[in-house]
Amino acid sequence: MATSASVTLFFIAEGDAGTSGPAVGCGDSAISVTSQTVTYTDPVEGALRTLLANHAAHIGQSGLRNALADARLIVDSVDRSGTTITAHLSGTLSLAGECDIPRVEQQLLLTAQQAAGTTVAITINGKTLTEALSLK
Repeated sequence: MATSASVTLFFIAEGDAGTSGPAVGCGDSAISVTSQTVTYTDPVEGALRTLLANHAAHIGQSGLRNALADARLIVDSVDRSGTTITAHLSGTLSLAGECDIPRVEQQLLLTAQQAAGTTVAITINGKTLTEALSLK
């Protein structure tokens, strides 16, 4: 059954050092932003789809950065098995340097976990998020 509601998305405050939200590598913070109303059947899918649809490098006048702006990812599925939730994404990920690794990781994980209310595992093109974000 479809639900229409706003979702919580996470973006990056560069150089904030965990002052305004959870600390992210390279001295940044992850800041939650409430979206406009979106329609979804699964809250994790809806939140991630909304996050990934935003290709703006900066969020309005907030000064927040979207480390996923150049990514072209889609949500293929969200699997729920017992207490385990896994979001499967596919597409291309574009990183602007090693500081984007923790930024992208936290934007995806915090957005998914906020929607799920619990821990969420994420795969990209069949690889774990850690493997997908590896510069190797």
